[in-house]
Amino acid sequence: MGEIKKDTDENVYTLTDNFFESLHGSKTLEYREGQHTIALDIMETIEDHSIILVEAGTGIGKSFGYLVPLIYSSTHGENFKGFIISTSSLALQEQLKKDISILSEMLGEKIPVQVVKGQSNYLCEKRFEYFETRKENEKMAEIIRERLRHGKIEKQDFDDIKGLTWKKISVDVKNCENCYHSGSCGYALKRKSWAEGKAIICNHDYLISEYLKRDEDRRRLSSPSIIVFDEAHTLPEKFNLAYEKTISKASIESAIWKVYEQLGMDDCDDKLAIGALNDLFHKIRVNAKKVYNANASKEVEKFDTETTGFNCTKSIVESIDKVLKELTILHKYQQKMASRDGRMRYNSATETIETTIELLTDLLKIPANRRNVYWTNFVHGTNERIEIKYLPKNLSTIIGKQLGREKCGIALTSASLTTKKNDYGYFKKDLGLDNITGKPVIAQFSQKSPYNYDANALLYMATDVISPKSTDRELYLDSLAKKIEELMDVTEGRSLVLFTAKKDMQDVYSRLKKKDKPYKILVQEEGKDVSRLKEEFSNDETSSLLATGVFWEGIDVKGSSLENVIIAKLPFPTVDPIIQNKASIYSDGFREVYLPEMLLKLKQGTGRLIRSETDKGIVAILDSRAKDYVEEITSSLPYSNVTAEMDEVKRFASTNLTKEKTSVQVKVKQ
Repeated sequence: MGEIKKDTDENVYTLTDNFFESLHGSKTLEYREGQHTIALDIMETIEDHSIILVEAGTGIGKSFGYLVPLIYSSTHGENFKGFIISTSSLALQEQLKKDISILSEMLGEKIPVQVVKGQSNYLCEKRFEYFETRKENEKMAEIIRERLRHGKIEKQDFDDIKGLTWKKISVDVKNCENCYHSGSCGYALKRKSWAEGKAIICNHDYLISEYLKRDEDRRRLSSPSIIVFDEAHTLPEKFNLAYEKTISKASIESAIWKVYEQLGMDDCDDKLAIGALNDLFHKIRVNAKKVYNANASKEVEKFDTETTGFNCTKSIVESIDKVLKELTILHKYQQKMASRDGRMRYNSATETIETTIELLTDLLKIPANRRNVYWTNFVHGTNERIEIKYLPKNLSTIIGKQLGREKCGIALTSASLTTKKNDYGYFKKDLGLDNITGKPVIAQFSQKSPYNYDANALLYMATDVISPKSTDRELYLDSLAKKIEELMDVTEGRSLVLFTAKKDMQDVYSRLKKKDKPYKILVQEEGKDVSRLKEEFSNDETSSLLATGVFWEGIDVKGSSLENVIIAKLPFPTVDPIIQNKASIYSDGFREVYLPEMLLKLKQGTGRLIRSETDKGIVAILDSRAKDYVEEITSSLPYSNVTAEMDEVKRFASTNLTKEKTSVQVKVKQ
């Protein structure tokens, strides 16, 4: 047997190890043991093609930890085939490009790096040509044309162009076929270079789409020696979104009409399939409205197939049977005609009909025997148009197979992968890593943050706020708002208040805004630019911000603008069909799914507080249910100083938190 070629060699190990050892006593960079450990772990992953999980606490600088061995491998690894780094945000993609540039110069090892973005981030010349023919677009077209002359085609080069305008001129691959710009198209040329690139930075959405295209043998990126998933905690949700599919009345109806036309039946008055389809979606919509109204106060965002918006009532089952009967007849007639006429080919309409038959047949099974999880959604901005959404029940197994098929090493890293010290169990199950065979899956010890949480932070778990489960919602909101006000007063503003529900946030804000405070109280509002709100909060040192959604992990404020992170309610996941499906396979679904989901989200939210070595502050959890999970919560978070006493909070603030004006650094993730 011939010698197996390694993707790394001793020289790369030596260079990497020596670089970090040289940082002892360096005036340029600080030596961090966690970085050094991550770098050596990456080297091993490249060599043995394993999957490695590394949780890295805030402040370690994990990106430098994995970038140094990647750069050295790129320039000195004899059989190294390149690397792909995948992130969850464009902001981190751009930051990593800058980090590689800094490190490359420091190491004296230049490598060409390509930042891969989705199609909507690039200008389409064909669509722009149509845009500039419109008289009302003359001035804007002139500005765009000037930038095109200088080779500018990325969205970041057109920051002054509003979103709606950009949508009209950005790439849409549906327009790419037979395009006369194909030879000179900037986006097409970039895609070609990506396929040959050896140092790629992309986002999770793009890389997951690569997995889907690989199933169709249409992969666009070359095979590397290692893939690094940074911000890996977002992968389960990204895979969900990628594999989630939709069927709507409009899409099925369009397919039926195309088949009617193909069969020469478009003038026929007897459209039984259309009638049956209209009846089915009418019944689904009526049922969903009833459930939505019944659950309006319960924060239900998706509807469970058994108990909510997709309740297969006897009437709905009868309608499904009728639609199935008509679609099956139509499909068989089409097949019969196709066998007689070779010109009739398989097309998208045929595919839609076949998919609909398959899905409706699956829906008629008892929930436990279905292949997919189903729910219904009202189309955004309406309460009339409804869609059926679905996701494979065995998605974690599918993800595990996709990752297991990679012939290279894989590193999964984030600050939030464990639910308690060194316990990656839930994350591994979510990505199907436990089912992978023939490829080692190694969970490394969590790399502890270098920041001094013991001296600089206090975790306050309030016990005197009325339970969010109280039947008296107004009494609960009064109690919550009073406690939030008390805490904001302790730090004279400088607070980020995180909510799990917009309604709670708005109702608390309506109470607080009536107060005469020496600090500004900001609130996240529908339609308000998130980036500008982050900047406003960061730049106004004493302001407080009430927020939800992206603010649980999308803001990074260093300095005295943020000394108080307040968690209004424990972030348990919404009871939707996806989470219910996960929980259904366990005897104690709450402990195995709902609790870990909450802990990972809580870890992200409370992690907004300490963002630098000198940061100090308070994390407050105002959900009285936290007393039932004290051990789980404290085991998952880095805060060792814990109290339930407000007097202790005030003492900590008066001793540790300065009210002097200091310079504020802010980094905003998008």
